[in-house]
Formats: sequence, structure tokens, C-alpha cells
Amino acid sequence: MAVPDEAGHDPIEQAWRVHRLASSLGFDWPDISGVFEKVREELGEIEHAWHGGDRVHARRELGDLLFAAVNLARFLDADASGELIEATARFARRFELLKQEIVREGRRMQDCSLAELDVVWARVKKMAGEREKGGMP
Repeated sequence: MAVPDEAGHDPIEQAWRVHRLASSLGFDWPDISGVFEKVREELGEIEHAWHGGDRVHARRELGDLLFAAVNLARFLDADASGELIEATARFARRFELLKQEIVREGRRMQDCSLAELDVVWARVKKMAGEREKGGMP
């Protein structure tokens, strides 16, 4: 859950403001390629910490990844909060379709393997994508 800072901004907005300030003072990547590399670097650091058994460090690196992702949104001229809201809604819609499809097949999700769920997920994702492109609910 987002915890607003003292001015009432959520963490994504706060990260956006910090990136924008740094950029306005000349501390910024010359182009988006530096941001892509930073995101990959932070993801690699999380993975390294995880495989090393250091979950505290992995969580700290997750914060760095999220901070880098907000900067990526800035470079894409995207509203990071809005994109996260839309991605969450897309997932929720598709997950509901997944549950419905499993029931339609006469099965229970708890009885399906992850591989079986992945097959249905791919089918549902394709169906949902076609609906979203066509403007259908």
C-alpha cells in the first residue's frame, strides 16, 4: 500500500519529483538507453542478492528497481501511477477470465498444475487482448 509523504504524495509521485528535479539540474541520462541499462542492472542485483540468500538486500534492490522504473516512465512520458493502475486492472480482468475458464472446463484452480494454468492463461490473455483492441469489455 502506498504511504503518502508529509505533503500527501504517494511514493511514485515522490520518485517522479526527485527524478524531475535531478534532470532539471543536469543529472540525467542523455537518452533512454541509460535507463534501460539501469533497470536491467537493478533487476540483476535483486537476482544476485536473492540467490545469495540475502533477502534484506534483495528488498532494498527492489526499491532501486522501482525507482528506476519510475524514471523509465518519465522517459516514456507515461504516468507511472496510471500505468500501474491499468496493468493491475488488466491482470484482474484476465485473472477473472482464467477462473471462469477453469470452471467452464469443470475443474478447480487448486487442482490444476502451474503448467495447466499457464496454458489457460495464454489463451485468456489472447482473448482479452483481442477484446481490448476491439474496444469490447
